[in-house]
Amino acid sequence: MQTSLCPRIGSVLYPVRVVLLWMGFHLVWAGASGAVLESGVYQTLPEAAVNERGDRVPDGSRDVPLAASLTFDLAASQPTVSAVIPNAVLEGGSPFLLTVHSQSGIHLADGSYRFSGDYLRDLIPVGTQYGFDWTFSLTTDGQIVWKGLMDWGGGHLWLVSIAELNIVPSTVPPRLEIVAAGGQVTVSWPAVFPGYVLEKSTNLSVPDWSGVTDPADIVGNRYSVTLDASTAPGFFRLHKP
Repeated sequence: MQTSLCPRIGSVLYPVRVVLLWMGFHLVWAGASGAVLESGVYQTLPEAAVNERGDRVPDGSRDVPLAASLTFDLAASQPTVSAVIPNAVLEGGSPFLLTVHSQSGIHLADGSYRFSGDYLRDLIPVGTQYGFDWTFSLTTDGQIVWKGLMDWGGGHLWLVSIAELNIVPSTVPPRLEIVAAGGQVTVSWPAVFPGYVLEKSTNLSVPDWSGVTDPADIVGNRYSVTLDASTAPGFFRLHKP
């Protein structure tokens, strides 16, 4: 069978011919050395994970995936960062979508940036005792690393430790990965790209893109849509409304 990838069309389009379903492919991400932290959008790498500890966390401690898209404004008198985290965790519960905004920021003498604020302020504007304290700095080999924590300031233990996660500039659009197994087809893309809709067309000569109605679940650090193989043939793309 012939495998073909359609050229990129529009701002974010990755249609994939269905024959890839039976072959599969793997994408590898790499950070560039000599990076400089500046205003713009960055993202975590696919293997990123953090440790959650607390009185309400199963077995007291667990390692969980963390995907985040981070937007920095470092030109202001007070630097800011906003993080969109599609698989945020809280008190040992299931992952959920969370946007976090810094309330204070400072450019330190060593060149790093430190931000803090209310972890849940976007959900509970009146404020909570769930805080965060993050630092972004450069390593000696030129990598940008994210360190810090999210914690509860009340009467019980809850803490998420971020230990030197690499972040890279978000300069490329998301790519689809398509895998078939057991009569089902799974289409997935990195969770650091929230807000995209999976669309499908049966041909590209006269494309008729329509949204895939099956839900996108978060599995690890990826959005994942599972389809019945008999209904899957076609071309797929991601579209951000």
